[in-house]
Amino acid sequence: MILIRGAEVYDPAHAFSGQIRDLWVDGERIAPAPPEFGTPEVIDGSGTILGPAGVEIHTHVAGYGLNAARRSLIGDPALLDLLTPSAETAAQRYLALGYTTVFDAASSPLMARLTADDLKRMAGLDRGTFTQLGDHRLLLQSLASGDLQEMRDTLAWLLSVAGGYAVKLVNPGGGIAWKGGQPAPGLDEPIGLGNLTQRGIIQILVRLVNEMSLPHPVHLHAGWLGRPGNAAAFCETARALEGQRAHLCHIQFYSYGQDKNSSFTSAAEQVVRCLQEYPQITCDVGQVLFGTAMAISFDTSSISYLQKATGKSWISRQLEGEGGTNVLPLSYQAKNASSAVQWAVGLELLLRFPDPTRLFLTTDHPNGAPFTAYPQVIEWLMSRPARQEMLKRSHPAGIHKTGLAGIEREFSLDEIFAMTSWGPAKALGLTDRGHLGAGALADLRCYRKQADLKAMFSHPAWVMRRGRVVVQEGTPLEQDPGEILTVHPSWDQDRMRTIYRGLSKLVTVRPEDYALGVDRDRQISREVPCASTMS
Repeated sequence: MILIRGAEVYDPAHAFSGQIRDLWVDGERIAPAPPEFGTPEVIDGSGTILGPAGVEIHTHVAGYGLNAARRSLIGDPALLDLLTPSAETAAQRYLALGYTTVFDAASSPLMARLTADDLKRMAGLDRGTFTQLGDHRLLLQSLASGDLQEMRDTLAWLLSVAGGYAVKLVNPGGGIAWKGGQPAPGLDEPIGLGNLTQRGIIQILVRLVNEMSLPHPVHLHAGWLGRPGNAAAFCETARALEGQRAHLCHIQFYSYGQDKNSSFTSAAEQVVRCLQEYPQITCDVGQVLFGTAMAISFDTSSISYLQKATGKSWISRQLEGEGGTNVLPLSYQAKNASSAVQWAVGLELLLRFPDPTRLFLTTDHPNGAPFTAYPQVIEWLMSRPARQEMLKRSHPAGIHKTGLAGIEREFSLDEIFAMTSWGPAKALGLTDRGHLGAGALADLRCYRKQADLKAMFSHPAWVMRRGRVVVQEGTPLEQDPGEILTVHPSWDQDRMRTIYRGLSKLVTVRPEDYALGVDRDRQISREVPCASTMS
């Protein structure tokens, strides 16, 4: 056994808020204090902050989009390493920050092998991916047919054969519209498959996923990303969920008003008020930082819009039977009015939102910034003077067109651990982590207390995964392979012939070889039961 003695413990799930406590670890899991013990291994926790390891709910670190982005950065090795690190390097950087569970935000079924290969190389983490189905013709055709059992079987098969953990919907129907030369549909405009609308896609699939009791609900990327005045449409999308459980991602990019010149203003307060009405919805923020970034997205309509606005070269790979994946270089500059508003809006959302177990820290890596910037964001959240200093150094629009300057709230350490550990773990249905209760996985991070918050969160004293210290003072130690987390919901096997027949009309690969194929390797995969654990 291991005894971590005398640390300042933070565990929002069990209301531990800086009390000096001992923590026991038995094997891979946290244990109650034993009535008798011999000579356990002792880790001195005095002068340190101890809490559950980080859980990343939305990042882009695997799959075809990363490879496309690397091609566009080939002439700049430093940016290539910062924004699109190798799978191995990304895993090591997450561990070095104290994160032990990481989910890639979107993968294509057709390109599932590329994603799976990247995930296999991310040793030392538990990891997984969300399967993008918002433009998958086989699934949308089943929705248009109105046959609920066919919809369910097709959804379950696609998720399983692609090695996914959850269903991702990216601007549903927008890719089909773009391929047809049509503008992205609104919620109630037909997408070109009978009377099927975006609202219909969202409502049917959200309900099906919840009825199937998948651990994580639909992970929804809404329409109208990155456009002035899009907050009203975003709130209408939230209302369209009709009380169903769902996760809305990178909401900073949907929290914009507009002035008389159609320029960005903050609508963070409006969005927060809307989301407070729907406690079943969780979100992540997608914080922007100043510097170079890279859009990697299946939202072809929105990336096409941004490409025309910026005039930069892009890569768009349109896929058989699906939408497409797209890459576009981005730049957020402190002295640019739009960038200053975007930066401020993300922080304003986090600071206005009252419940950090429902709104999580992300940068939508690398769309808003690299994930290695999390310590800087945490400093801004915990220190009003630090963010006020950044406001002074950025364009005045950050002050005049947002409400950030007037917010006095500073996050506590409880709220940081809630936002980065317990909240996302619970939203993912992974209640075996993100907290320090007996029986939880012994995934921990320990910081030496210091006044420099950015430095403290950048360099944990040590990181523990499954009861073993895997990073010590920034040095990686011996690591286990970790697990790829997947779900395999059941479906009617008699439906297979119908599925294969429909798929053969949409793609040129053999149905038996589609996605990961019938002989997919589950050697380092662990199936997470399809039973919702969200309270």
